[in-house]
Amino acid sequence: MAKTITLPEKPKTIRLPRITRELVQCQMCGYCIDVCEAHRQTPWESVTPRGKIYYLNQLDKAGFGLIDKIIGRKATISPDFVDAMYKCTGCGNCEEVCHAKIELVKLWEIVRAWLVQEGVAPLPVHKGIAKKIAATGNSFGEPASKRDAWWPKEVPRTEVPEAILYAGCTGSYRMQHIPAAGAIILDRAGVKINCLGSEEVCCSSPLLRVGIKDQTLDLARKTVTKADGIGANDMIMTCSGCYKTISSNIGDYYSKAGQNVYHFTQYVDKLIKEKKLPLNNEFKARVTYHDPCHLGRHSKVYEEPRNILKKIKGIDFVEMEKNRDHSRCCGAGGGYKSAFNDFAVNIAAERIHDAEEVGAEVIATACPFCVLNLKAGAKKAGSNVKVMDISEILLQVTAPKVAAPEPEPVKEVEVAPAIDPKELEEAKAAAEAAKKEIEAIKAEAEAAKKEAEEAKKAAAEAEAAAEAAKKENEEFFNDPEDLEIEIDEEEFNWDLTPEGVLRRAAWNKKLRCRRNYGEYNIPVAFVKGKVAVYVDIDASEVKPKLESEGWVVMCYNGLDITDGDAQATEIREAVKAQIRQMKKGKKKK
Repeated sequence: MAKTITLPEKPKTIRLPRITRELVQCQMCGYCIDVCEAHRQTPWESVTPRGKIYYLNQLDKAGFGLIDKIIGRKATISPDFVDAMYKCTGCGNCEEVCHAKIELVKLWEIVRAWLVQEGVAPLPVHKGIAKKIAATGNSFGEPASKRDAWWPKEVPRTEVPEAILYAGCTGSYRMQHIPAAGAIILDRAGVKINCLGSEEVCCSSPLLRVGIKDQTLDLARKTVTKADGIGANDMIMTCSGCYKTISSNIGDYYSKAGQNVYHFTQYVDKLIKEKKLPLNNEFKARVTYHDPCHLGRHSKVYEEPRNILKKIKGIDFVEMEKNRDHSRCCGAGGGYKSAFNDFAVNIAAERIHDAEEVGAEVIATACPFCVLNLKAGAKKAGSNVKVMDISEILLQVTAPKVAAPEPEPVKEVEVAPAIDPKELEEAKAAAEAAKKEIEAIKAEAEAAKKEAEEAKKAAAEAEAAAEAAKKENEEFFNDPEDLEIEIDEEEFNWDLTPEGVLRRAAWNKKLRCRRNYGEYNIPVAFVKGKVAVYVDIDASEVKPKLESEGWVVMCYNGLDITDGDAQATEIREAVKAQIRQMKKGKKKK
């Protein structure tokens, strides 16, 4: 009888997702390393954005495994690479500083989804979260019947409301005081509200950020269908992750929400501007604001939370050094806290130190994830800085104004039969001293008023100067003739020669150039300012001719050009100087 021979299983061919453009774009400059909070916690090159892109390039150096076929190598995905991919908070700081303009937040989510598809991801803790969401509709595995247990008893629930308050999983089961405060504040402004109750499900942000995409369609369908059925015009969320997902992501899987989607701070800022939400009480503290990554860098909501804090009486508002688009991540996003909690808390402690450096007593934010992790960071740092959600501060300042206590009735007293002359003189002297003190206070107030008027005048002058500078800048760089210059986008984006890098850097500074211009065939000509630029070309023969015609000639060695920013700055100043000189010449004529 013939013996059956079992051949070894053929190794699976690695097929990368469609990210070739992103991999080629990366210049390995390393700007991303300094802003990577995960790298600070795990200082290995493989954890950095640059290291991850380098590894992906090695998996498929020539595209579709050509190198692997030539040398007979079977590429595999290393567990260390999978670990490195999840040692990332998804904050997007790397994208903010990327000179090659790679959409890195999107790239990391694509690669994580690919790792899940290849069967080597996600991490065990993320698989557990996915199972809980599939079974109960929330990331904590809690009963759906308790989803709206946070709703305040004093706030009525309108059957057909103006707005739906979407609490999210963390707000519903772990940080209930945040959506509860939001409901009370909206009710005080007269907004008729309701929530999705036990039918509210996870927005799917915890899944999408770690590469699990197979549940998003069903979750999005349930959220959109239920919300549309209620008939509200607006949907409001106190969670930044929920806001990003519902406003930006679920439309890619099902359909966009039928309501106007607001983060709580956007909606409250609007209510205050419309004078519908009274700020009755003071909040006396030095307060700074932490930008949640999903609300700030990802959704570009920076000013509304600050507008609210600046309008509250008693707050001394200060900015941390790292704010807005360069804000330090709190460490809780991208599945990082659930997998690497100690590292996440370390990052939060660093953010607390940022608040301490500016003397803040309170660090306010607008996301339950940030509140939860920053509180853990403050505890680890042994800091007295108080962590609060903006809704908690608003809950205090929008409360009914506390009435002043009624003065006690004056008791009748017996009048002394006579006044001692000495006591009378002392009383007169005290009255005279009080009068002088009042006059001194008035003088100080008058001086302060005068100083305020001078400051107001100086501010107006500064604003006028800024407006003039802005106008001048627009005149320099927004000329219709400049904007008509045709740019070959494909050639422009992919020309990585020193000259191409310099032209792209000049474009980013709103300078428009022409190539091979005029009778002298100028390689890069900024015509409006009459500035001629040569890179690695001997211009000694044409330079005197161009200068005699009023041109400024600038020559660069290509080896000195890295990102082109320094050279573009020099060119910009030369163009501005030339245009000013031309204007002066016209005025003299």
